[in-house]
Amino acid sequence: MTAYKFRVKADWKPRDLWRDVVIGEDRTLRDLHEAINPAFGLDFDHLYFFARGQSYWDSEVRYVHRAEIENNPYDAIPEVDIDLRDADETSIHDLGLKVKDRLCYLFDYGDEWRFYMILKEKLEDEPSDKKPEIVKEKGEKIKNQYGPGLPGIGGYKC
Repeated sequence: MTAYKFRVKADWKPRDLWRDVVIGEDRTLRDLHEAINPAFGLDFDHLYFFARGQSYWDSEVRYVHRAEIENNPYDAIPEVDIDLRDADETSIHDLGLKVKDRLCYLFDYGDEWRFYMILKEKLEDEPSDKKPEIVKEKGEKIKNQYGPGLPGIGGYKC
């Protein structure tokens, strides 16, 4: 029985916009994705990936939506060697994380909403199948993910 507590930070405003998420180790990365998006005010209409560290597009292993594996765009580019894994089938435990390890999360490949998370602690007394729960937060939700002030286009606006 173990759950993980992550601090999820908006990459463009890490001190002012973050959420603490507790999630059971048997839950999947898709479960984590489904907790992060509404916690920050984002919808679910775009592809996403998780990766170890904080390299985003330079990550050699990406945990992605199943549709991306089925239509892997990198298959046609032999010089690109990226290992895509199914976020629906990858549990938090499967990642083998230690306290202070980082993951990055990129949502919407066009607008690139970038977040990174730090494993703050492992909670041994929590159930392994615990649904993701936001336990602490700072900063307002994103009001319009499609409007002006996108993180990759000149700044951020709540």
